[in-house]
Amino acid sequence: TTSTTSTTSTTTSTTSTTKTTSTTSTTSTTTTAYDSCKLFHANITSCMNVILGLSLRWNQTGTTVAGGSSGSGANQFNKAAWVEIDENDTMYVADHHGYRVQKYVKGATSGVTVVDAIPTGDHPESITFDKDGYMYMAGHTNNRVIRYPPNSGVGTNVAGRIGSSTTALTDLSDPLGMDLDDNLNLYIAERKNKRVVKWARNAAAGTIVIGPSSTSGFYGILLSLYSSNQAYVSSEETDSVYLWTFGASSPSVTLTQVNATTATLNAPRGMEYDTYGNLYVVDRTNKRVVMYCVNSTVGKVVAQDSTQTSLDSPLDLAFDSDLNLYVVDDAAEKVVKYTKL
Repeated sequence: TTSTTSTTSTTTSTTSTTKTTSTTSTTSTTTTAYDSCKLFHANITSCMNVILGLSLRWNQTGTTVAGGSSGSGANQFNKAAWVEIDENDTMYVADHHGYRVQKYVKGATSGVTVVDAIPTGDHPESITFDKDGYMYMAGHTNNRVIRYPPNSGVGTNVAGRIGSSTTALTDLSDPLGMDLDDNLNLYIAERKNKRVVKWARNAAAGTIVIGPSSTSGFYGILLSLYSSNQAYVSSEETDSVYLWTFGASSPSVTLTQVNATTATLNAPRGMEYDTYGNLYVVDRTNKRVVMYCVNSTVGKVVAQDSTQTSLDSPLDLAFDSDLNLYVVDDAAEKVVKYTKL
């Protein structure tokens, strides 16, 4: 991300609103999808990033690029749960009930199994990569995270203890989303322990940075681009995404609103940034993807077929190098691509 001078997402200074739609009247009171995008950044580069982000559009007719039926074949999934795309536009899919991670090189119509978790009984819930190319896989049924070297299907346990799911800091309980910082500290969202824990590289135990929450089990986690001690976490139980400062007893920002109306998120899951720093949230029950522009608390829908036939139960999203949007759907057993316009 090229935006580096913003302070935090809790900025409260007066803002100006920029529209890039074809509306010709500047005095109209109609709220557009772009009214939520506010310019909080001081320098020209950051402002340009936000302005460019305002113009993003995707074809609203999705195309299935992987899967589409249930099974164990090379182009089938069994409750696919997560999608990651690397700098080479290679796509990786966590096939949850298939006990495997599938790799799709750019343009491939069939996947190759790079992790076979059947022998250990790990259900891959999420995957992420560090800067050295190691892949991390959260196996939520065995309550642990496994790290795999590049081009290897043999992993090492790096967080949690297999078969143990207590609140002890040596354990994990239903680990779901993960993220890594530049120092290779691993942040893990635990649904059942209702917390986020930080595991330093090669550590024997984690430290709590968010929670435990009295109401929210956490699903996705995405470290803040603008602060080293904040992260976004998603909660299906409260239908919210929170920006949470590490160590705080409550979140700094709560995201629920969509399209400047009474519409709200419903069971949000995976999250991702684009190259302009905008936040994208998979709105699972509403079968769509919602974008929150930098420092905005009002989202806009960026991917949702008018017929709602492409998405059934979306869980996660990713972008390729051209900012095409990919959404993994566990009920429809597929990955759907929305082409950037």
